[in-house]
Amino acid sequence: MGNDVKSAAPAFPGREIILHEIRQALGRTAPGGGSCLVVEGAAGTGKSELLRLAGMHGEASGFGLVAGTAVPLDTGAPFSTLRRVLRENLPARDYALLTDRQTFDPLAPVDRIVEYLRRTTRLRPLLVALDDAHLVDDLTADALRNLIDASAALPVLWILARGASRTPGHAQETIDWLIREGAARHRLESLSPEAVAEITAELLGACPDDDVLALVARVNGNPFLLNELLVTSLSDGRICVQDGIAVLIDAEPAPAFRQAVVHHLRGLSHECLRILDAVAVLGPRFSIHEAAGLLGRNPVELLPLIGELIAASVLEDEGPCLSFRHPVVRETLYDRLSEPTRTALHREAAATLWREGRSAPTFLEHLMLGRRGDGDGLTPAAPHQEARFVPPAGQLTLAARRTAASTAPPSTPSTPSTPSTPSTPSTPSAPYAELMYRTTLRYSAAQVQGLHGQMVAHARAALRIARDHGDRTNRAHHQLWLAIALTASDEFDQAGEILAERCDPSDHVALPWVRPMWHYHRAQLKLAAGRLDDADEDAVEAVRICERLAAPSLAVGPLALRIRVAVHRNELTEANRHVDHASRLSAAASGAALEELSWVTSLLHSAENDRQSALDTLSRVYSGVPKRPLLLTREPHAGACLVRTAMSAGDSERATAVAEAARLVATRNPTVTSAVAAAAHAEGVLCNDVDRLRAAVSAYRSGPRPLSLAAATEDLALAENDAGARSTAIGLLDEALARYKHHGARGDALRVRKTLRSLAVRRRTRGRDRDLDPVEGPRARWDQLTPSELRVVRLVAQGLTNREVAEKLFLSPHTVDSHLRHSFTKLGVTSRVELTRQVLTHEEIPPVGSG
Repeated sequence: MGNDVKSAAPAFPGREIILHEIRQALGRTAPGGGSCLVVEGAAGTGKSELLRLAGMHGEASGFGLVAGTAVPLDTGAPFSTLRRVLRENLPARDYALLTDRQTFDPLAPVDRIVEYLRRTTRLRPLLVALDDAHLVDDLTADALRNLIDASAALPVLWILARGASRTPGHAQETIDWLIREGAARHRLESLSPEAVAEITAELLGACPDDDVLALVARVNGNPFLLNELLVTSLSDGRICVQDGIAVLIDAEPAPAFRQAVVHHLRGLSHECLRILDAVAVLGPRFSIHEAAGLLGRNPVELLPLIGELIAASVLEDEGPCLSFRHPVVRETLYDRLSEPTRTALHREAAATLWREGRSAPTFLEHLMLGRRGDGDGLTPAAPHQEARFVPPAGQLTLAARRTAASTAPPSTPSTPSTPSTPSTPSTPSAPYAELMYRTTLRYSAAQVQGLHGQMVAHARAALRIARDHGDRTNRAHHQLWLAIALTASDEFDQAGEILAERCDPSDHVALPWVRPMWHYHRAQLKLAAGRLDDADEDAVEAVRICERLAAPSLAVGPLALRIRVAVHRNELTEANRHVDHASRLSAAASGAALEELSWVTSLLHSAENDRQSALDTLSRVYSGVPKRPLLLTREPHAGACLVRTAMSAGDSERATAVAEAARLVATRNPTVTSAVAAAAHAEGVLCNDVDRLRAAVSAYRSGPRPLSLAAATEDLALAENDAGARSTAIGLLDEALARYKHHGARGDALRVRKTLRSLAVRRRTRGRDRDLDPVEGPRARWDQLTPSELRVVRLVAQGLTNREVAEKLFLSPHTVDSHLRHSFTKLGVTSRVELTRQVLTHEEIPPVGSG
């Protein structure tokens, strides 16, 4: 049989290439030798139809066919997808043998199915087509991985279809694994205008006129919507055929089509549907900030949901704005809103768009559409603002001006407004909003690409723009941007000066999320500088503020930082507690926070010697490099960690990709010491290259990141020992140990001690807990306490309870408890009595109530 199977099965206009490749795959499979194809596409792009046609081609070419579809309910029931597919395609006797419950165990069905495939494919080749494969349950996903691998030598062609929305899960990871192992991947895009015209003519049985073509263009090449629009319009008399020409009678879609559109969106989450209902009022194009303002939410919180809608091909990115991919979807969502809901949303949209600097005609359009039906005036409802009467109709423009004045930035000193001279209210100019938006985009793009110098430049530009326009809120926000950029650029002193300022809540009324992020990024700076305890203190405060602001998803980043600190300090139980906490909040977290959470969770697994879990946890991070090196720009040392984890699992491809990403960041930032050192470090770990690791240590010595230097020194020691330089390795390990001890990284120090013991070297320690506390001598242990911890232990030694200490120091009881636990660990004590003895040993205790 040739490579291209001949078939009388019907074609699919616009999908000829993928159908041709499926026929070729059938031709290669028939003589013997299995393969797998993965078809991806958004809802309605024709995946199901493609699988149906593939089945017809296969049967026409002598293939047996096993076809099925996974459903959302499958995800919670073990083997539900596999059992249903077998039951629907096999004789009852064979099905009973393959799924016999008496001998059932997690691997038995796979073994029996493989044997069944061997027997049946002796008679004829087999095509297995599974639709919506991303919905299969976990055990079916494992079974698919094993079945496809085991049938590689059999004449079996597997075709799996999955949606475009990449929600995390075991099924998605399995399909990704199949692709990495060689499965062909095909992405279904929108149909071309030529294919749409061909399908339209075929369905209508006539040549469409220009009006019909204009109507179908509104579905933007989506096969499902195209079919539903044509069928419902034809059956409802909105399109009729006259003399072989399809003529449009009514351009308004039929009610049945609107129901089909709602059905088309059924796979989206409830939160995404809420967003779509709201932004449908904004029009075909809108910005994320406008959507957030309309919904009364933080723009950062919307990013994962917007990403889901883009992945599902409901929305698409148009530079600074988003738009509905299919105009008819927006029209349907808008039309199904009740009149009171639509009116209220237009009123909110008017205020939101004015604050965002949109043009007056756009603002006034929403103002008109949002007026009350009883003829009263209206006021766009600004958050926390009292309602005011606005005259109807004739005085609308003046009302708009007065409304705008209430939301405008204050007048600049150069254009004062005096009481004696009425002046035109100051309004947020469109150029200012556009300039700030462009600067925001440039900063974000530079951050994602790891361009530290550009980040600093754009943050300074944004600060200058905000200052010139009297925008206090944005100025505080962009100060935080600048601090982040300076930290990434190793300018710790400048970043520290910015973040050392007290975070005044009154500065952030409009952007309350700035407060917890201020503490979070200050914690990141302190952690990078090796100040573990101080970093943990700021992270605790960031989590506390997030909880008070009812913005728990923002706490994922600070919790990830606390995990990393706990791993450094060998507090693995506490680290696991933070992982559980962060995991519960991660559903709405940003991509950057999730990447960081994945990385630090992997560090925890590595500390627990669970290498496979460490690798599995990093799938999100590995999939993003080298195109998205964001984690490496925030945490340069992460590159070497990611390489080491991949290499320990034998995955050199991933390790190489990470090293390339680290080098890319270094190339883009040749003057940033940590970026250059991190690239050399990652490459040195990848190749166990002594020279590269020496370069990394040398570069880190001139930088401000002591824990990164210690890690590179430790890796250099291992490479030197592998090269036969044992004495050099011991000296380097001693250096790394001293640096870890100095910064309180007890977990890292314990790891180095184990390495030294493997080289027959022992470093003597004192204290009741030698293995867990690497600090030598009671005075050294006492000096490990931070000023905050010292204040707490002194008061505890005076006999105060935790609550009394909290009241006296103006801290939360949780913070006091955290300081006390850390102090117990550092000092090697287990009770308040032992703690008091330590205080008496090292300093005089003042009487209660003094000082």
